[in-house]
Amino acid sequence: MEKDEYPVAKFIRLQNGDDIVAETVEMEDDDGIIYMVCNPLKVIYTESPHHGYLSVTFIPWVFTKICDHQEFVIHAEDVILVSNVSEQMNHYYWNNIDTSQKVEETPPEPEQQEVEETVVEALQQLAKIRTYH
Repeated sequence: MEKDEYPVAKFIRLQNGDDIVAETVEMEDDDGIIYMVCNPLKVIYTESPHHGYLSVTFIPWVFTKICDHQEFVIHAEDVILVSNVSEQMNHYYWNNIDTSQKVEETPPEPEQQEVEETVVEALQQLAKIRTYH
């Protein structure tokens, strides 16, 4: 996808102190306003001790190892503010999303797969051994 084709992501500050950036759709249900977020990334702020400036990094808000499906509902009462991100932050967000999706789609290296298979076989063998005390 070209830089200009990306939808504008939203910055959301939550009541619990989390700041996230995500594709966001505001909707209304029986309980009021909700935000449907897709591919949310948590914002991590770090201060450079040598330069005195603040840098921003993203980590998954919910890791894919925990939840494959990266769409979540956030209720309005859990939100302090919602805003469009800057063009620079939008590009940074989508670059992170594109990169993480490419990593997830990449099959394991043959050597890594062999090691994983060997470990699984060894664990299966250990499971067959019974120790009596």
